[in-house]
Amino acid sequence: MHDPITDLVVLLFSKPGVALGLAGAILLFALWLIGSSEFFEQRPLTQALVDRCNLLSGLNGRKGFADQYAQLDQRFSGAASPPTLVRGWKAYRALLARQQDGTFAASLPASQVFDRMDDPARSLEWWANILVAVGLTVTFMGIVAALSEATSAIAASGAGASGPGVEGALLGLLAIAATKFWTSIAGVLSSIILRLVARRRRNKIEALEADLFHSLDASVEFSPPERVMMEQLAILQRIETALAGRALP
Repeated sequence: MHDPITDLVVLLFSKPGVALGLAGAILLFALWLIGSSEFFEQRPLTQALVDRCNLLSGLNGRKGFADQYAQLDQRFSGAASPPTLVRGWKAYRALLARQQDGTFAASLPASQVFDRMDDPARSLEWWANILVAVGLTVTFMGIVAALSEATSAIAASGAGASGPGVEGALLGLLAIAATKFWTSIAGVLSSIILRLVARRRRNKIEALEADLFHSLDASVEFSPPERVMMEQLAILQRIETALAGRALP
């Protein structure tokens, strides 16, 4: 006599087609994840990055960036932009400073300001780990069902029995346990597929990010804090020299 949970597991996994059905469901779910992520995450992000790169490449250097800054700000921070791109642009925009000639200067390169925009790849990698765990869990549940069935069959045949009843119980144990490993295989295979797709998507996003950061850096003057401090020191030295010259009789 088993507890209710074990009875439920035995009832579910004692049917030969359950494990294969669950293995197929894991694979189909992985394919659905790839398709939905492509449509809702990857494609909008890559299209936004390509659009922003084309927009920046069409400007006339730093002067064009300064003249079109209002339109650029609206395009980058608009509701149609992906959230990661909006957050990165807000952080980058806070570093921009107007110069006397009207152009902008930034104290950090764009690559150090924008967050990593590989959310579509990271979500697939997260699900890759989950599907492996799901496959293993189903396999262990199937083994529990097989062992429980074998234990019941041996107990029914009598203690110490070694006849056809015990042999049939062991054969049933091996048959049921073998089919349950298909869920682990499906989980591992789904994980491999998801990670390969995630790697390809990450490479594409990183290439587009590099183009975007290069275009932004070319549109502003790089003015690190050290350079600003040296310029201020030179100004102070000139002021000190001028004041010292006036103080002489």
